[in-house]
Amino acid sequence: MLLYPLIISILALMNPFLGLVLLMGYCAKTIGYCLSNPLRALFMFFPVPIALIALDASTGTQLMAMDAIIGVGAVTLLFLDIVKRSGKLNDGFLVSFLVLLSYGLLRFKMFGAFQLQELDRGLELIREQLPVMLDNAMFTDALPMWKLILPAVWIITQGLSLTLGFMLFLKLLGIKPIMQNFSFPPIYNLMIIAIIPLYLLEATKMLFANALLAMCVIPFLHGMANVWQRLSLVFANRIVLGIFMFIIIIYANVLLVLIGFADMWLNKRKEIPGGITA
Repeated sequence: MLLYPLIISILALMNPFLGLVLLMGYCAKTIGYCLSNPLRALFMFFPVPIALIALDASTGTQLMAMDAIIGVGAVTLLFLDIVKRSGKLNDGFLVSFLVLLSYGLLRFKMFGAFQLQELDRGLELIREQLPVMLDNAMFTDALPMWKLILPAVWIITQGLSLTLGFMLFLKLLGIKPIMQNFSFPPIYNLMIIAIIPLYLLEATKMLFANALLAMCVIPFLHGMANVWQRLSLVFANRIVLGIFMFIIIIYANVLLVLIGFADMWLNKRKEIPGGITA
């Protein structure tokens, strides 16, 4: 049983996105063992990335190992601990996402120069292989913006991984319907409002932009769950429902964020406070 976290840790070093999904799935399959003692259940996940930090001081290796340790292992460990203490799965998801948010911002502060260097190297490779693409004026003009929101891109990507892992976790536990289980407390909105003063200072505008974009993931999920729940009353066919939901996600994602923000604030959904219980 301890072999699986070890294997997943090696995968997480190469692909934190996949590693987090698989580790959440492993926790669901061994839920009794994981909740009885989360640290013991996931202990074997940490030796390999910790050893890499100790043995290789290169920036790339340090970043890769930290992403595995915090962005995958610590997030999952905290999720299990919150669920064990509170019995509420959505509380565990929310706290785990906030850890990803905090680490993502700190990650750029510690390794920002390296990340921008790697981005430029990747763009140079694209320029050599696909010169037409980088000659596009729109693409060129958008590069400064992409560099500005680089921390948020990582947080949102890993947040999507956490979401997929959470949905897999619920599915393996036999908890249905999965989409309606994304429900979060209105206090989260106050956290979004609390970061607005960062916009007033020139030195913290970049931090504000990235934090705001990343924090919109939770209202987006809440809004998506709300719309899914209401559309399911109209469309009985899951395929048709999925198609409509996909179109809304692509063309009305900002609207979903606003719906989620308003729904959390008004707290109209008749859900168990804090989410579903374990």
